[in-house]
Amino acid sequence: MLKDEERIAEVKRRIAKKEQQQRLRRRRIISAVCIAACFAVIVGVSFAMPGIVGQIEPGTSSGFETAATILGGSTALGYIVIGLLAFVLGACVTILCFRIHQLNKEEQTEKQKEDNGDGADQ
Repeated sequence: MLKDEERIAEVKRRIAKKEQQQRLRRRRIISAVCIAACFAVIVGVSFAMPGIVGQIEPGTSSGFETAATILGGSTALGYIVIGLLAFVLGACVTILCFRIHQLNKEEQTEKQKEDNGDGADQ
């Protein structure tokens, strides 16, 4: 029969384990949402760009000015919009890669804890 202190310690250990599992589940859900949002932005922009490029009237711009007029009537506005779009896409890809790396790291840490815990019980 276990003493009261041992029972209390066991209950606290179980509570800590459940809280850790809940935190891990929340992190995975947040990571999945971030990954989905990043993919949605990337795919949405990739599907929107052909339509935007199709709206360009041939002969209205020449040379390198065409890049800026894709997303705006004036050259300056076009460069600003393209710069912001590139920044948003870069941030999405960075967040996506960071979240995937973080998930892999958490899974490896959890596996190591399980392996160490199983070896200690035997």
